[in-house]
Amino acid sequence: MLTNRHRNPIRPETALVLLALCAACASTPPPHAQEHPAARGPNLVLITVDGLRTEEIFGGIDERVLESAEHSGIEYESEGVRVRAAFGGSTPELSRKALMPFFWTELAPNGVVLGNPSVGSDVRVTNKELFSAPGYIEILTGEAHDDVVSNDPIRYPYPSFMEYAKAGLGLGYTDVATIGSWEGFATLSSSRPNEFFTNTGFEDVKPEYATPRMLWLGEIQHDIISLWPEGRSDAISFGMSVEVLEKFKPRVLYIAFGETDDWAHERRYDRYLDYIHVFDSYLKRLWTLLQSMPEYRDNTTLIITTDHGRGHDPAQWVEHGAGAEYAGSEAIWIALIGPGVPHRGEVAPAAPVTQSDIAATALQALGLDYRQFNPRMGPPIPAAFGE
Repeated sequence: MLTNRHRNPIRPETALVLLALCAACASTPPPHAQEHPAARGPNLVLITVDGLRTEEIFGGIDERVLESAEHSGIEYESEGVRVRAAFGGSTPELSRKALMPFFWTELAPNGVVLGNPSVGSDVRVTNKELFSAPGYIEILTGEAHDDVVSNDPIRYPYPSFMEYAKAGLGLGYTDVATIGSWEGFATLSSSRPNEFFTNTGFEDVKPEYATPRMLWLGEIQHDIISLWPEGRSDAISFGMSVEVLEKFKPRVLYIAFGETDDWAHERRYDRYLDYIHVFDSYLKRLWTLLQSMPEYRDNTTLIITTDHGRGHDPAQWVEHGAGAEYAGSEAIWIALIGPGVPHRGEVAPAAPVTQSDIAATALQALGLDYRQFNPRMGPPIPAAFGE
């Protein structure tokens, strides 16, 4: 997620995500919570999950990886048996549904999913680096930037679609928000500091904005040993996202998860699959929450995607980058659901789409003209609007 992974992580071998941490995160907003009228313009929620391959999204378990202890990193045969029993299937369609039941039974049939090359749908990254920061800046600004060549948390002079939406819709500080497990998400999502509300990395929420649960999450995030020291547990970011939705009710929200990439770089295919299943549960709880709130119900477009792919070759699935040995790193996927998005599921065949098309799609969903933001950016995704 956070580095080029050319050094060893500092972590105990037994570090695990505390999955039960945020089971009760959907708390009632405190009395001082900011109130918004139910009748308002459209909302946009962008969710990214770092380095989740097309192989698992569209095919579930990749047996080429799982059947090899060398490739999968699974030391005990019982672990392979466990994940195959939990997420396997006699067809790729059954396996992917076991791995991501909410995504494939609820979101996909009621929206659009792009990026499955086996059915004629191609979604690709256009930046040359094929790792995290260049991918996120492409998603958020609508174009690749050749000077983004590291994962250092740098603030670049490139406005994001979130900044443009804030200005174009006349929104306040907490009406736009970024929540993410790595500090770099704050610097990449805005060209200026303090442009809108952020909570990323191990950042604490300022007391004047915090709910009691935000303060609690801020405390315990330092007690959880995550796989990589650059980022906190995604369970914290999920909990913060729920609190932000309930308290601030932002019109534009970006939620960035990262532990798929962490487990992949650790070459733990079993935990990588386990996390994808957890991520699916995050999607279910977030979408259920949105549909339970009058500000968001039937008025919110959800875009879900990833920053980069990974190697197609079973020996290289753990890595990604520009080298030929990492072929597949350019292949990504996009899912959309919301008002105006046709109920088509997998769109195939589909016109080619690039990562740089996501920002314009988000702006069009918000009722804004992307061409006034950045005429060089990719266009809106036609399939997202029934074209």
